Amino acid sequence: MRRRGTPTLYELARSTSGAGAEAAGTRSAPSFIASAMRSIRVPMGFVWLIGVGVLLLATIAYAFGFSRGKAAGFAEGVNQQLGQEQARVTTRAVQDPLAVASAAPEAATPTAAPQAAPEPASAAGDPRRKGAWYFRIVTGPTQAGGEALVAFCRSEGLDARMVSDDNGKSRKIIVLPGLAGPEARKSADGQALEAKIKSVGQRWKAKAKGNRSFDDAQLEPYR
Repeated sequence: MRRRGTPTLYELARSTSGAGAEAAGTRSAPSFIASAMRSIRVPMGFVWLIGVGVLLLATIAYAFGFSRGKAAGFAEGVNQQLGQEQARVTTRAVQDPLAVASAAPEAATPTAAPQAAPEPASAAGDPRRKGAWYFRIVTGPTQAGGEALVAFCRSEGLDARMVSDDNGKSRKIIVLPGLAGPEARKSADGQALEAKIKSVGQRWKAKAKGNRSFDDAQLEPYR
């Protein structure tokens, strides 16, 4: 029988089992959380390990690619320098003064003959063209004097010729080439020819007493 205020044996056993269940539930909750945290830590470690591995592989690949690119650039630079040096050597060989000097006499040989032996005006005939204008440097020379003057002018590089005067009774000495007209005297070619005539005339005057310069050279047409 139950005494007043005193629990029965069944109630004691029930209360004891309930308290034990509560204590067991209280103790089991932290254990479950701890085990769950441990199970999470292990995959995160693997993730970090994989990330480090990927980063390491990327670094190695970048270093390898950089070294290959640097080596290729160096090789290309060396090849370019070699090509430039070869081009300079070829240019120096083409522009070698010795080669140019050795080739110059061969090129000058065909043109050297005409000025070496000036031909008399009587043999050359009248070289003038109708409608052209020519510088006349001397009028009325003798045959011997005219040929001497023509020979001197041609030895100085001035193409002088002795021709008949307009009336056919006297002679005069002209200079080739002819000009297209009187206005051509102011052109570059006309001025160069006139300057050449005056320069040769000064040397002719200094050659012997009585010689005259060609400062009074006149430009006249041939009709």
